[in-house]
Amino acid sequence: MRKRYVVLLAAGLALAVPAGASAHGRGAAVALDYRLVLHASARTVPGVTASLLDGDRSLRLEIARGSLVVLGDLGEPMIRLTPGGAWVNRASATAVAERLVPTGSGWQRVSSGSTFAWHEHRLSPPPYDGTMIGPAATFAIPVLVNGHRTQITGTFVRYARPTVWPWLAAAVVTFVAIACTLRFRRDLRSGVTTTLGAVAGLAALTTLAAFGAADAPNGRVSWAPLVAAGVLAAVVYGLLVRLKGIRRVQLAGFLGLAAAVISLSYLSIFWHGVVISRLSGMTSRGLLVAGIVAGAVATVSAFTLEEHG
Repeated sequence: MRKRYVVLLAAGLALAVPAGASAHGRGAAVALDYRLVLHASARTVPGVTASLLDGDRSLRLEIARGSLVVLGDLGEPMIRLTPGGAWVNRASATAVAERLVPTGSGWQRVSSGSTFAWHEHRLSPPPYDGTMIGPAATFAIPVLVNGHRTQITGTFVRYARPTVWPWLAAAVVTFVAIACTLRFRRDLRSGVTTTLGAVAGLAALTTLAAFGAADAPNGRVSWAPLVAAGVLAAVVYGLLVRLKGIRRVQLAGFLGLAAAVISLSYLSIFWHGVVISRLSGMTSRGLLVAGIVAGAVATVSAFTLEEHG
């Protein structure tokens, strides 16, 4: 393989790496069948702020004053939170099962702040039943606030799964239409291929940013992969502007390949009704179709242009 192919392939794959890390590195969900909604009583516990994270599977608690103790499945003290830090009970069977701490004795400090978030198995929804849409079940996390027992409660709200065939039909029709255009209008092939690669890359980068910004188990946006993807995209698009002729088309092809890989990693949003993204479900799915179709056509066209173009 000639050097130019190696350089272009490295650029395309480098752009794809942050998406994989953001989407799967921490096991975060990108699509679900349920939304969890906290009850009003959970939002009015004195001195305590509760919120749901990471596709509604993690619970974050913040305390402004006093002390808060989260109880485990057996009613045992599991987590203790104060304005000065958070501790997990190593003797708690629930804490060990959640892999918050290794088994043992005593309390282990896990945070120096007044906020703590963890994956809470009691937020796992009941089995999906497509015949029931809307509120399906409730959950309750028992806590002690300054020694007084209460609960953080909420509801599992079930959403209908999307219809996949319109998206599939749109993708196939678009792919065939563009492929036919490139087949019979060879004079447009270089320009269209370059445009498709650029469009696919932009769609994939927007998808990465939208999911990355919503993928925050610790309650904060994961900026590192987003910044890395932005820098890499700036470099690639800068080269796309500067290069001429077949080299520009080849770069567009590799950009399309990377965009298609990124987009394919989020395919699960077509099987579930709730999309964990900063964009709407409809917009997110449309971006994925654009990234896959434009990226695939740009890749195939760029790889065959040198041979036949």
